[in-house]
Order: sequence, then C-alpha cells, then structure tokens
Amino acid sequence: MQIIDTHVHYGSINTFSMSLEDVCSLMKKKEVDVAVISSIENAELYDEHFENSSIEANSKLLREIRSFSNLYMQYWIRPKFEEMNEDIALFITSNRDKILGLKIHPFTSSMCINDNKIKPYLEFADKNRLTVSVHTATGYACECRYLAEICGYYPGADFIAVHMDLMTDHKEAVQFINDIPNLYGDVSWITYNDYKKLGINEEKIVFGSDIPINMDTAYEFYDEYFFHREKEAKLLYDNAKRIFLNKRKA
Repeated sequence: MQIIDTHVHYGSINTFSMSLEDVCSLMKKKEVDVAVISSIENAELYDEHFENSSIEANSKLLREIRSFSNLYMQYWIRPKFEEMNEDIALFITSNRDKILGLKIHPFTSSMCINDNKIKPYLEFADKNRLTVSVHTATGYACECRYLAEICGYYPGADFIAVHMDLMTDHKEAVQFINDIPNLYGDVSWITYNDYKKLGINEEKIVFGSDIPINMDTAYEFYDEYFFHREKEAKLLYDNAKRIFLNKRKA
C-alpha cells in the first residue's frame, strides 16, 4: 500500500538546511512513495534573507523535483511582502503537472488567514481548484476557527488545516473538519494513539509529516501509522490522491 506525504519541506533559511537529498533519503528509509513539498525559503518571518521573489524561490524547488516522478510541490506564498499578480498566476498554471496548490503559513507571515492581503490568493485557488495547506496552531490568530470561517467563500478550493491546531487537544479543529465539506486535516505531530481518539471523519484526513523540520525524529515519529498502513489506506493514500494528484494537469 502506497503512502503520500502531503507536508514536506525543503530549503535553507536561518538555522534550517533541508536538502532534497535529505528528503529522498528519509522517504526511501520508511518507504514513503510520494511527497508534496514546499520551500521554507519563502517563510516571511525571516524576511532579511530575501534576495529574490517567491517565483524565483519556488522555481528553484520546481527545478529540483522536475526529474522525479513521485515529487510534487505547493507554491509557498509571501502575502506580507508580495501581492498576488499575473506572473505568479501564470507560473502556477503553467506548471500544474508539478504544482498542486498553495502553502500559506499565517504565523511566519504575521497575519490571519482572513487578511485582505491573502484573499486574492484564495480567489485564485478557488478559480483553479487548488488545494491550499494552511498552518494552524494556538495563538497568533493561527487557529483553525479562522480558516473554517473562510472555507465557504471559496468552494472550488480544498483546504488542509495543517497540524489541526498545533499545541491543543485538536478537538475544535476536528469539529470544523467534520462539518465543512472542503476542509481537511493532517496528522503532523499527532501520535497515532491520539489520532485514533479524535473521532475525525476518515474521508477528511491526510498524512503529513512536516519532515525534515526535526531530523532527530523525522518519520520515526509516525512508525505506528506505518505499522497500520494496510487499514489506514484513506489516511495514508486515498484522500491525498483525491484532493492533490487527481486534480493535477498534464
């Protein structure tokens, strides 16, 4: 049974340095078949490092994965410093075979998902049926409740509440995910035992690891998920295939 990891990182920024070789090595070790990657080099919290545009940073990742049939990406946006524009739109739509959606990180952008600066990106995602992964966590207006408020305005897009509210018991996020048709969750940094207690609709959850942010644990944190891979096909593969791979264009 195959595994799709929808939450993988790449790039060098501040103290992080995550090469594609690291990612592929970790995937091979744990038999993870497909990865959806985003470039941390677009994280606006570390804006002093910017020497190029988000298109250039995302192009770097695209070039690296282009020759891999099992690697895809999301376009990590910079709403704090860049407005959505025709060049970004053209770059994404011209590379839909590899770019499967948008990555939004409200914490590193210092703005809530409902901010007016983000709305043009969401309108673009809605129009082009993209999957949008959004970091959710307690504090700094990153909670899933804000994401839940906007999902209905963009029915053409699918949204993933990454972490399902990190540093919480996840119960509020799960309620929103179960109730809202185009909102999903991922299990990054949630133990398998805790996940099984959440009561989440098995059609509304995808596997995401957040590797290689923490190289010390990496995929080992998810060993229990992998042990149960045969009975967790929807979580580990089917749902992600539906909302990511089935929407890509050749």
